[in-house]
Amino acid sequence: MLAERLGPIERRSEPYDFSEFSPYYDREMGGRVRKYFVVFERVFSIEKLLDVKLFVEDIQRRLAHPGDGLLRRTVNLDPGYLTGWNLVLATVKNHAHRIYLGQGIYAELTLIFRNGAFEPLPWTYRDYCSPTVIDFFRAVRCDYLEQLKNWSAATESRRLKV
Repeated sequence: MLAERLGPIERRSEPYDFSEFSPYYDREMGGRVRKYFVVFERVFSIEKLLDVKLFVEDIQRRLAHPGDGLLRRTVNLDPGYLTGWNLVLATVKNHAHRIYLGQGIYAELTLIFRNGAFEPLPWTYRDYCSPTVIDFFRAVRCDYLEQLKNWSAATESRRLKV
């Protein structure tokens, strides 16, 4: 469903045991939670974060099943975007450090890139502080910067031909 809407997957992390970092979702999702990241080939404008979060919220609802009188999610999808300077996630949970985007969606600055490395912030989820996750996003950042360089070169080439 994600690839149909967002395009081909460029990179996928290895799955890891999220429950080692937090048992927050274990009860709702029926046991220990495995997590991984996917990155799509297509570069999107950051203004699309709200639309993508609303889209994945719909997927979560469609894949949920009833339990204890509530819908229990079988997947938890938290889209975000990465730039050369940061990683930002979308969430439905408000907090002092989150910025309201509209329609019940907030943006959270999760990692910043400073002094040649991604650094967590005081509120960064514990798993995003792990070397494995930070290494994954460093590789994604390298891919992104290469895409920008290639795009810039292609744009400059077209401009020179005009």
